Amino acid sequence: MTNNLRRRFIVFTMVAITCLLLFIVIAINALSWTVLDRQSDMAIDILVDADGTFQKMNFNRPPQFFRSMDLDRMQISRFFMVAMDSSGNAMDIIMNQITSIDSTKAVEYATSVIEGNKASGRVGSYKFATKLLGPNTLVFFMDISEQLEVFKMVLILSSAIALLCFLVLLVIVILLSSRVVRPVIEGMEKQKQFITNAGHEMKTPLAIIQSNNETMALIHGQNKYNVHISNQVKRLNVLMSNLLTLSRLSESVKLDTQMIDISSVMGEMVLPYQEAAQAKGLAFKSEIEPNVVHLTNSEFFRQLIAIILDNAIKYTPQEGSIEIKLYKEAKHIFIVQQNTCTVDHEKDVKCLFERFYRGDNARTQGEKTGGYGIGLSAAKSICEALGGKICAQYTSEQSIKFEIKL
Repeated sequence: MTNNLRRRFIVFTMVAITCLLLFIVIAINALSWTVLDRQSDMAIDILVDADGTFQKMNFNRPPQFFRSMDLDRMQISRFFMVAMDSSGNAMDIIMNQITSIDSTKAVEYATSVIEGNKASGRVGSYKFATKLLGPNTLVFFMDISEQLEVFKMVLILSSAIALLCFLVLLVIVILLSSRVVRPVIEGMEKQKQFITNAGHEMKTPLAIIQSNNETMALIHGQNKYNVHISNQVKRLNVLMSNLLTLSRLSESVKLDTQMIDISSVMGEMVLPYQEAAQAKGLAFKSEIEPNVVHLTNSEFFRQLIAIILDNAIKYTPQEGSIEIKLYKEAKHIFIVQQNTCTVDHEKDVKCLFERFYRGDNARTQGEKTGGYGIGLSAAKSICEALGGKICAQYTSEQSIKFEIKL
């Protein structure tokens, strides 16, 4: 259990840290790209307004993210211009500020811009903008490869730093995880130890109470007080049995398993419950497929079936019906128990598997049959320990079905 809690703590913590680091990396790179993009936009706007002439450039513009443009910055920027006539032919090519592109490629870029009929945008590693000069069009191209390289560098560095932080924090979390979960483990161990000790300590006084009650009934005759005492002692015995089961299963100890004929086991267990149902005036039907063999723990399997049948007997109203089936389908074994229930039952069936849950109307039938709300919770724990699943659903307004899949 300690290792399981440590793994969960490490996983949950690292997921939170990963989400935080991802957010930081995305935010840094998004801001970096926005800054660089705004600066290149400002530069090409200045270039377009001045028709590509340094002497005509106006730098009286608000700075983008605390960085303004000046003549020195514009003179070291790389750009070129292509003048196109109304027919889409290149009239002039100005490439004084760039050497990384030839005239043929420049005309090709300008032609694609004119054909695309866009006023601004990006083509390759160049940002472009157009300006009408009478019937002709002047296309400006500014090289933003440096911007892309800066953005790539920021992306790589931020990702590397985030990865390094993740690894460092992972080591720290692993080293501290044992200290963090230790109080939780100690609390759970004390709780389990208390339940185990209390269960064993209560067995003796309960047995004495039951024995004295039976003796008094023999001497003085049976009366309603003897019956009430006997019923409450039985309820307490069932409660302590289920609590001890939950305590054992929470230890994550591998159960001893063996191949058993669960058809025969269920056939034996159904008979006394069938008699109890008939004594209560309930219809009881069982359909057990023969020769179904399964690798399981015999003790817990029997307890699982007993909880399901006992639950059905307790909470099926008068003149109701109970049905239980066992069948094998492909590689799975199904145990389906269905019984009549009250009309005003709890709508959320998941609540039925919570510890100490008892519905006000649907799950209590009076002093003799009312449980403590621990049986189905124990059944779920047993089922999971045996590698199976248990679920419930209302098949109608007056019928509930429990399905166990092994």
